[in-house]
Amino acid sequence: MFKPTIKSKCLKHLQGHRRRAIRHKEFFIFKCHLKCRTAPHFHCVSCKSTFMRKDGFLKHLLMCEHKDPKVVVVEVKSEESSPASEIVTTRSPEAGRAEDMSVSDRAKSLVSGKRKAYLVQPSCPKQALIVLQSTDELKVDQGPTCDEMAGQGSIDEIVDQGPSGEGDIVEGQVSTNEPMKSPVDKGNPSVVDLSVSVGDHIVSNSAENSHATETDVAIQTLVNEISGHTTVESTVPQRPRSDTQDLCPFCGLMLHRKNLQVHLRRKHPEQLPRQEKPAPAQVKNPKQQRLPLRQQQKIAMESEIRDVFRHCIRFPIPISASVVADEQVDTANEKRCITVLTCWSQCDLERGKKLLFSQRWTLLCKHDKIEYVLPSGTSTHIQGELLSCQSPFGPLRAVFREEAAHQYLEVWGQNGLEKSLDLTALSKHGKVYVDAQFACLAWSPCEKKLMYVAEKKRVEPSGHALFGSANEDGEKVLLEEQDKNLYAEDWGEGLVGKSCPVLCVADLSKGAVIVYAGVPPHISPGQALWAPNGRGVLFVGQWNEPFRLGLKFCSNRRSALYYLDLKGKCECLSSEGVSVSSPRMSPDSCWIVYLQGHVFGPHHQCLSMMLYDMKNRTTSVLVDVVRRAEKGQFAGIYESLPPLCWSADSERIFFSSACENYKAVYSVDRSTGRVTQVCGTDSLRLDNFGSVQLLTIQKDLMVMSCSSPLQPPCLRVGFLSSVDLAKDMQLYNLGRADVYEGFDWQPMLIMPPSQEENHQFCGLNFGAILLKPYSPPERRKTPLVVNIHGGPHAHFAAEWNATAAALIKLGFAVLMVNYRGSTGFGQDSIESLLGNIGSQDVKDVQRAVLCALQNEATLDSDRIAVMGGSHGGFLACHLIGQYPDFYRACAARNPVINAATLLGTSDILDWRYSSVGIQYSFDRLPTSHSLTAMLEKSPIIHAAQIRAPVLLMLGGRDRRVSPHQGLELYRALKSRSTPVRLLWYSDEGHSLSKVNTQADCFFNIVLWFKEHLN
Repeated sequence: MFKPTIKSKCLKHLQGHRRRAIRHKEFFIFKCHLKCRTAPHFHCVSCKSTFMRKDGFLKHLLMCEHKDPKVVVVEVKSEESSPASEIVTTRSPEAGRAEDMSVSDRAKSLVSGKRKAYLVQPSCPKQALIVLQSTDELKVDQGPTCDEMAGQGSIDEIVDQGPSGEGDIVEGQVSTNEPMKSPVDKGNPSVVDLSVSVGDHIVSNSAENSHATETDVAIQTLVNEISGHTTVESTVPQRPRSDTQDLCPFCGLMLHRKNLQVHLRRKHPEQLPRQEKPAPAQVKNPKQQRLPLRQQQKIAMESEIRDVFRHCIRFPIPISASVVADEQVDTANEKRCITVLTCWSQCDLERGKKLLFSQRWTLLCKHDKIEYVLPSGTSTHIQGELLSCQSPFGPLRAVFREEAAHQYLEVWGQNGLEKSLDLTALSKHGKVYVDAQFACLAWSPCEKKLMYVAEKKRVEPSGHALFGSANEDGEKVLLEEQDKNLYAEDWGEGLVGKSCPVLCVADLSKGAVIVYAGVPPHISPGQALWAPNGRGVLFVGQWNEPFRLGLKFCSNRRSALYYLDLKGKCECLSSEGVSVSSPRMSPDSCWIVYLQGHVFGPHHQCLSMMLYDMKNRTTSVLVDVVRRAEKGQFAGIYESLPPLCWSADSERIFFSSACENYKAVYSVDRSTGRVTQVCGTDSLRLDNFGSVQLLTIQKDLMVMSCSSPLQPPCLRVGFLSSVDLAKDMQLYNLGRADVYEGFDWQPMLIMPPSQEENHQFCGLNFGAILLKPYSPPERRKTPLVVNIHGGPHAHFAAEWNATAAALIKLGFAVLMVNYRGSTGFGQDSIESLLGNIGSQDVKDVQRAVLCALQNEATLDSDRIAVMGGSHGGFLACHLIGQYPDFYRACAARNPVINAATLLGTSDILDWRYSSVGIQYSFDRLPTSHSLTAMLEKSPIIHAAQIRAPVLLMLGGRDRRVSPHQGLELYRALKSRSTPVRLLWYSDEGHSLSKVNTQADCFFNIVLWFKEHLN
């Protein structure tokens, strides 16, 4: 800042710069060229702000309040004296008393020698440096830059240290260091011969105005200003602007007022003074300040929904177990140490994926009784692991792993990684199968080979014969050439891209992979295991002629058990025209058990257990299909056998199966075929644990996963008893989640009334499970969500269900219905649904809801919603169409809406015929009769009666139920102004199983129900 005066020697020079200067009161403020910034700029006289543009500086001067400087430093250099400097420091009243001599007195003594002064105006405006020097002209010293002074600490520290930074200059004393050179000595072009002022006061030392009294007055006035000075009032004219626009104080841009704060935070985060940064409460949008209470409650509710679902889905689920070590520690007392390795699956919502981890447990045992269980320690994340298998005798573990688009076969031992094969680089086959329908990983008896299933390698036409890997006899295998445009059928939903599986053997000693030849071309091999002598393999062959049908969730596909020797001879061991799965070899290698069912009809059904005698080469029925079961008795086999299911003496086979609303573990005697429930009520009460899943049995040690609607899964282990399994078996806890949710659940068995009976299958009952929160009688009644499983031949067991638990924690009651046709109630119940879909199953669900409302007075009959997926969505849409005044909301995932239009797009078109009571064959063509029957049993015919709001969730890659089914209902409801919302997941299949998709579906379902039930 400089006060213009006619007597100034540089007046003419200044007049050329006035058009670039800013007039503030009686002063001109020029741009700073002292290189404390990258470009010329303006310094504010009242704060630390620096501005590049003139218009921004103008705006700032109008708003800025004067901030008093805290320290004034006067440095004096005398011509007569030795080259020394004297530092005089004056502090504000807040900082304490002034030291020794006042600034005015000291300035008088200094100016009396006709010394001239110049002001050092640094880039940090809270410090001002006045230098009195015995030169002929007044000069402006550059001084330290803002960055330099910031690095030197406070001004007090700078004064104490002096120019050298070594503390040799003390307040009120004369330094013996070399004097500071003026900018003139350096030829600094920024030196100006002007009078200098700070604030409204001037330090002048021109030829006409150099008297000591004037200088004293100027400095004394400066001291007074430091003690307390009023705000500087700018006389700069305000730049005209509109009422909705403001200037940026730093770059001078004209911005809309609502965008100014965003611009300041993004473009000037460092330049924005701290005291000017708006507090969060000050920058609130006026609309947010006027946020309605209902919208605030909605935001809180959405956060609660996400937190509750994250809590319920976070619990790990055990998926496999194996005994990896069994060592004797005390032979005399028959004490041994057993190590159990378990694998768990856990959902991680932050990453949106399912994680696998392993846990090891050490059991100290004596006489086949567990005495002590050592803690498991920290879990280990299994990254990229697809399949794994423990060797039967040695401490080896085989692992299939996928990393960076490459698949590896690894063998781990006691000394770490012992063998690794890059299967992708070997290029003998395509992707390895990891699904439940084909996949396997089996050690040979010599533990030098590993067998698995992979996709056949395709070869592009090349004009000459190509040979693949050699077989066991060293013969080259001719690879089949295929046109790249030739359509390749796959096995439908969940098995996309899996068309031609082949049996592969990895020779660990040679580091090579061999593809088995000899499998008939009309079958696809899978679920393979080694023959007893290791000179052949046993596998399940799925018929792929005349064309492939969907295989996932379908146990009614034509297949058989085959034996393939190393010479390529293939032999069928089972009956023709049946369905075969889960072959399991006994420990003595004399027996094979497998499951068998009918072809076509219900796509999931009650299965029989077959026993194959390896020595006599005969087959017998060990456990037959259960048509009907007494209450609480064994109701049949409905799921695959565990990988290891035999007792050590090869006399008993163990498995899990659904029974009414529960799931239990059973054993069957190989000699008599007698089925026994393994766990009695004394050792494992089914009242508390509604679901028991057998993971493995090795050396008579059983590992089971137990859960209930209130408790997430936990592991229990126990040895078999040789006397009485039901009474003497003792179970011990391993891993478990210490969670016991505070809500109630009860199973229901319902007998349909006479008017709802199926006269072909009379006397059948069905089940349901009611879950509800604990609530005092005086509270409001609880809304009810009716949850319907898909299939339709599936089952709701009394086990941990994250979706149901989350709904209950959010204030809903949940009714899960096992209508007639569900598994766990016998084969008659399954077959009773054929030809009666859309009527019998709909009436069963409605009957279960009425029974629940009748038995539970706490349920609100005016607030009932329904949800389901696949066939469950089919029933949900039927219910809101057949009972339009009963249900208030509906949520359907990939529902079947029109069975007639679904006929040509589903991967299980055989079920489209069987569901309406028509026998299917591969050569069957649709007729008007069959299409009419399918249409009449579809929910689309009731669309005109639907009044309940409908939420649809569709997978864009669904091969089982085309997403166009949901679109058909969506358009029908939109045309009638019925509330409907559609969520489209383009990269999802039928199950909508991705973690992010599950979370999003649940979130939208709850919001939909909350909106339309409240």
